[in-house]
Amino acid sequence: MKRILFVIVLSLAPFVLQGQVKSINDILDKYEKKKNVESIMVSPELLQLAGSSETNESTKQLLSKLSELRILSVKASAVENGTKLSQLLREDLDKMIVAEKMSRILRVQDGNELMEMYKTKATKGALLFLTTSANEFTVISIFGEIDPSVVNAAISGEIGIK
Repeated sequence: MKRILFVIVLSLAPFVLQGQVKSINDILDKYEKKKNVESIMVSPELLQLAGSSETNESTKQLLSKLSELRILSVKASAVENGTKLSQLLREDLDKMIVAEKMSRILRVQDGNELMEMYKTKATKGALLFLTTSANEFTVISIFGEIDPSVVNAAISGEIGIK
């Protein structure tokens, strides 16, 4: 009986993981279409091209683990129906973070700027950065195999996002 239960749990795991990534993408999709929102999506194809270019071996290995990168930025002045758009986005993300049981693995407060990093429980999932400042709220999501090497690269600045 335990073996059957174990097989069922393993067979459902990919669907749970896809659900976590889908939840993040659904929120980003909802807001990227709005006025006063800037959006960038780096496709798997571009990540593969970057990984096959003349970069060092550690960068190639790191890029091979990533499947997609999305950035969404909302100006602090953007308002929808009398509510700041950044506040609405943050509330949706906070609900998803709780529902998906994501772990906050880093929090940095520097004056009026706050950066938080969240990770899905499973290795195959997402790394989510939320950055709040007086001028804007930015969400950076990295999808793929989020193992310790990817987390360390993100923390140390090896994943350079400009």
